[in-house]
Amino acid sequence: MMGESGMPSIKLTKSSLDALPTPSRDVVYWDSGCPGFGVKVTPRGRKVFIVLYRTGGAGSKLRKYTIGPYGRVTLHQARVAAQKVFAAKLEGRDPAGEKREARRRIVVDRVDDVLESFIAQYVSRNRSADEITRLLRREVGRAWGDRSIHDITKRDVVEVISSIEQRGAPIAANKTLKSIKTFLRWCVGRAVLERSPADGVPLPARETSRDRVLTDGELAEVILAARKIGGPYGGIVEFLALTAQRREEVARATWDEIDLGQRTWTLPKARTKNAKGHVVHLSEPAIALLRRLDEGRGPFVFCQSSGKAFSGFSRFKRRLDLYSEVTDWRLHDLRRTCVSGMARLGIAPHVADKILNHQSGTISGVAAVYQRHDFLAERKHALERWGLHVARIVIEGSTDRRSVIRRVA
Repeated sequence: MMGESGMPSIKLTKSSLDALPTPSRDVVYWDSGCPGFGVKVTPRGRKVFIVLYRTGGAGSKLRKYTIGPYGRVTLHQARVAAQKVFAAKLEGRDPAGEKREARRRIVVDRVDDVLESFIAQYVSRNRSADEITRLLRREVGRAWGDRSIHDITKRDVVEVISSIEQRGAPIAANKTLKSIKTFLRWCVGRAVLERSPADGVPLPARETSRDRVLTDGELAEVILAARKIGGPYGGIVEFLALTAQRREEVARATWDEIDLGQRTWTLPKARTKNAKGHVVHLSEPAIALLRRLDEGRGPFVFCQSSGKAFSGFSRFKRRLDLYSEVTDWRLHDLRRTCVSGMARLGIAPHVADKILNHQSGTISGVAAVYQRHDFLAERKHALERWGLHVARIVIEGSTDRRSVIRRVA
């Protein structure tokens, strides 16, 4: 009896499958009890279950769906799979086409390829692009790089974050999870994924707002230690203490942004956290600091010998803590320290907000819509007063240190 494509038709059973001879060329034996379902036997004796169906009515294109080899797939499992293919066909679907597309996606949508597209198209616009790129390549690229993005599960996400926690880095685990969620949401937005496997994964560590403010004495010790370290790092620390701006904004400041004559530093919107251009008045101590730097070394104000912007904050921060003997603080705390110090000098909160370039501050809601005044004169006055205050406490700190040295001597 002949079946589809002129091939023999038999009743497929385990016994009949085992007894099939090895042919000189491929032969398909169709199941007499289930039209369109059969087993292909190759000259090497390999037996593979297949399904043949038409995409439409009579005369439409034939499709072949490969279920799998006999041995790895039982006859019963193959029959069940065949019924699912026929059911999908009745729903108007094309199972063979879907399977082919799934294979294509496994090859095309490798995690490392998709990750690099995300870095180029999305992360590169972020002010912390270098840090986020390193984090994603280290934690995500190494763990999932050669896998398909479609194979990544919620458990995979949890395992990556748990491994970071076990290294004793809960804050790094939080940052990594946030970056992974952003990456996978981007994949959903680009129709690479239907849903994000990171949905519902909670942050591993509870984050609390910091409230560390350096005392005048601590701030003086930090600046004196920064001057002892010198170089671009020492300059960055002192400039942060005088301007109250963000670390990366200061570290990547260029001479093109500095106007020594007008005593201003103009940050373009591409370099600010809130994508708003920002003008920072430079006090006398800030100008004095800039004049001590070598403008000819490169485009960046705080330039490394290679001509690139400074990097390596962690290593130098340990030296800063050692020299200053001030502990349990971060460079970002200098912003809070500046604002707190300005408040003690009588600077109004809304002026401090403008100096910090906050998106929203003490003026919010409807008032913020109508309040477009940038308080440039007030900001200039505030930073001049703060600069003089910093200069005074540094002189006092230096005098106190010399007095101690003389007493010890």
